[in-house]
Amino acid sequence: MSSELEDEVQVWGSWSPPVDIRISTEKLRIFVEVPGVDSSSLLLRIEGNQLIVEGRKMPPRAKKILFTEREYGDFSVMIKLNEEVLTDTGTAKLENGVLEIDFKRRKRNFTLKLEEKDE
Repeated sequence: MSSELEDEVQVWGSWSPPVDIRISTEKLRIFVEVPGVDSSSLLLRIEGNQLIVEGRKMPPRAKKILFTEREYGDFSVMIKLNEEVLTDTGTAKLENGVLEIDFKRRKRNFTLKLEEKDE
């Protein structure tokens, strides 16, 4: 993770989904890998300057599991958003086990158009 985003992502729970954060001039995009997590068990909310993603991955129903490396249970991911992010523009979609969350960014650098006045 770049030094710019150190300490920006915190994870709690019995497992931690991988998170990618990408930034462009227009968008902040967050990807959270949640394979096997049903969309009805996901909760996304913004508190202050933080995006919180919570969910639960249920284990398969089986009488006996011989071996497993996959992780199950509750998780919570907290991502700090800076003042450049317009939190009221957020959209989210879950596709192929990846939760994608997009926010528009404030334009910080722009050119002002100078209008000439006729006197």
